Amino acid sequence: MDELIRALGRLDRVVGVGIGGSRGLRIASEASDFDLVLFRRGGERVDAREILDALRACAGVCELRDPAGFVSGRLGTHRFEIFQKDLLAIEREIGQAREGAFTWSIRQLFPHGDLSTGLISHVVHLIVCSDPDGHLERLRAAATPFPVALRAALVDTFLQQADITVTHAAKISRRLDLQYLVGLCSGFVFFANLLVFAVNGVYPVLEKGGSLVIARLPQRPAHYEQRIAQLFSCAAAGDYPVAVAMLETLLGELRFLAVEGRRALAADESVRTRPNEAQRAGSGRGAGSG
Repeated sequence: MDELIRALGRLDRVVGVGIGGSRGLRIASEASDFDLVLFRRGGERVDAREILDALRACAGVCELRDPAGFVSGRLGTHRFEIFQKDLLAIEREIGQAREGAFTWSIRQLFPHGDLSTGLISHVVHLIVCSDPDGHLERLRAAATPFPVALRAALVDTFLQQADITVTHAAKISRRLDLQYLVGLCSGFVFFANLLVFAVNGVYPVLEKGGSLVIARLPQRPAHYEQRIAQLFSCAAAGDYPVAVAMLETLLGELRFLAVEGRRALAADESVRTRPNEAQRAGSGRGAGSG
């Protein structure tokens, strides 16, 4: 894998290489694929033919494919896939995050939408393999700590969405609306997960593996993973009253997490401002004594 990463790092316009996906999140198994991420600073994507030419020179690489310009292959017993990210786009998104701004949009493979903060997640949840000029480390430093404004915006937006979802779920009474109820439950979990990520100050992971990350976070509803599994079982079985009751209980706990999160942020802000206030008071006494 080291030879492969070096070959990718030598590609024209590639300024960094990392491993993302489940390995970047530190939740991988030994059999997990390698999601290799190429970073560039602006410009067009690196052509798939250039990537393939570089990989063909690496010992042990086989089964190379590039459907629609998406390169994948195998090295030994492990499959790998290659993704590309633009550091300039990530820089812009970090600036937006500091202002509490993000975009929520429809995207293929994301049933309830995708967040623009995913760009930041790709550089934060990453094993850096090649970063000769320090571009990746500077971006990772710029993305931390998790912006207070972004935390507030995510919590407010998706707590409201979860509330709306539960309101509509409570109106369902016919078994023929099974698909609609299951869809609402899926949407609720999506919104709840985003709120849990935000309350814990962690950039959301919307791809597979996100639930494993949430399971490690300290601030979440009790027995959250088991209750979500039970929620879907009840909904799929047509036990609407129980499913709706579970949604309402979870919503109440999410509201509590949101309130506690705001209190913790206010307390942190108070602690940070005290040294400045003491310094100003000290400066004032010095001026008066002269």
